[in-house]
Amino acid sequence: MTRTAGGDERRTRVGSVVVRSLHHLPRGSRGVADGLVVVLPGLGLVGYTLPTAADVAAEGVECAVLDVPGFGSAQPRTAEPELFSIASVAAEWVLRTAPDRPVVVLGHSTGAQAALWTALTLQSHRRALALVMAGPTFCPEHRRLPRLLAATPFAYRSDSPAEIDLREVARARLDLVRLIRSGLRDTPERNVRELAAPLTVVAGVHDAYAPRAWLAQLAKAAGRSARVRTAVLGGSHNNLYTHPAEVAGTTLLALDDARDWA
Repeated sequence: MTRTAGGDERRTRVGSVVVRSLHHLPRGSRGVADGLVVVLPGLGLVGYTLPTAADVAAEGVECAVLDVPGFGSAQPRTAEPELFSIASVAAEWVLRTAPDRPVVVLGHSTGAQAALWTALTLQSHRRALALVMAGPTFCPEHRRLPRLLAATPFAYRSDSPAEIDLREVARARLDLVRLIRSGLRDTPERNVRELAAPLTVVAGVHDAYAPRAWLAQLAKAAGRSARVRTAVLGGSHNNLYTHPAEVAGTTLLALDDARDWA
């Protein structure tokens, strides 16, 4: 385990790959306390999610940000830049590292889509699980490129380019395009119908990628879910960076749902 500015860095073998994760631990904890929040970042870009991870830990719960497919370091990639590949690795990581702990899978942006696939896999193997889809992309009207591009300036109205680590973008290169295309092909409004675990859908009030009607559509479609919450928080698309305390608070409510479902 290595300590970095982004938390305690760990590398865990999952099948044929080694997954890098950044862990924020509650003060005085060795990370074995009840409850774990697992973060899947949007477009696999780790850096902007770390403020939320730190705020989750400040509230007494361990938070692990998964560097999948692996844009956060120079180590070999851990997954293909496709939603289902990312989700498969994430689910195996959870089953291996937290088999008996209540877990919240928090996915943001395209990570929310991957997190849904992760939860669908995990619910077949375990309880004590909840899903948070934060700033979920892509609502049906954004699956055509002109409409997606038109929404983009409004999605980031409260954000700054400085929130993104350009080194991660440089490592990803054209794999970002593959990941976006994978997201555009995905239909979370259909996939969520199979979710039994508790669900929270949440976005920033100024996030044009995740308008309230889209959050409501996902919540309504989750008819099998043990509990459904919706929330509109401060900020725009990258509010895991700009409003981490709000996102952390909502996520910890989901952890209560995970415990109840168990």
